[in-house]
Amino acid sequence: FPMTAVFLAWYLAYVLGSIFAKDLMMTSVAGNLTVGILFGLAQFVSTFLITWLYIRHMNKKVDPIAAGLREDLEGTRR
Repeated sequence: FPMTAVFLAWYLAYVLGSIFAKDLMMTSVAGNLTVGILFGLAQFVSTFLITWLYIRHMNKKVDPIAAGLREDLEGTRR
């Protein structure tokens, strides 16, 4: 949940920035590369990072518990 709230705030900041801070978002960083484009690309990077962290957490913490429960349930059925 905390990661979801942080990402939602980050996403809303990007959207609100593109609406209310157009001058900032249109500021050129290098050539045709603007602050808005950099923030947009950072959205993709943060999405992949959050996904990777979620998968790592599930593989280390939750999947072993689920596998143990599955073995217990399937073992008692036989």
